[in-house]
Amino acid sequence: MKSTGKTLTLAGQMPLRQFQSPLSRDPETILEYSNVLDISKAWKVKEFSCWLQGTAAEMGLNKTVAIGLDVQLSTDTIPNQPDWNNAGENRAVGWGTLSYYITQANVKPDAPQGGYARLLMNSEYWMMKDHVIQNKLTISAQAPGASDLESGTGYVLNYIVELEEMDITATESIVYNIKSKAQDLS
Repeated sequence: MKSTGKTLTLAGQMPLRQFQSPLSRDPETILEYSNVLDISKAWKVKEFSCWLQGTAAEMGLNKTVAIGLDVQLSTDTIPNQPDWNNAGENRAVGWGTLSYYITQANVKPDAPQGGYARLLMNSEYWMMKDHVIQNKLTISAQAPGASDLESGTGYVLNYIVELEEMDITATESIVYNIKSKAQDLS
């Protein structure tokens, strides 16, 4: 496996998600490469970032609340909730966590007065070092512990994923294709 020196940037946003939606519901496919004749091409995720779109008012939030978001990149659809946010799951290749604080706007000096402000408190991302993507890349998100946000209209999550193109051999292609699918070894 070697880098071709080419990169590909995927940028977009997930459709509106409810605060109570789990990671396993409605993952968004952001890359789907189905040229079965070209098994020598693959990608590695160099880095990715996510952030909330919209104001507190647009998300229907009108009280002081902390929001935590979990984000996951995977090479296949993962249907079972226990397999999400699990570093032992071979289909998962990247994880992120973001924390926001929604509070009265007047506590932030440069925010317009009145209403509630959305403040990013922290964001961290982790990638599997030895992953390769040949067919599919999905992104999913959840706001765990957001049961007290039923009044919210939901959130839209923006993402940027930077990929590096790789040349791989036919043997590597077989190994990476098997690794990118669910394997029950028990």
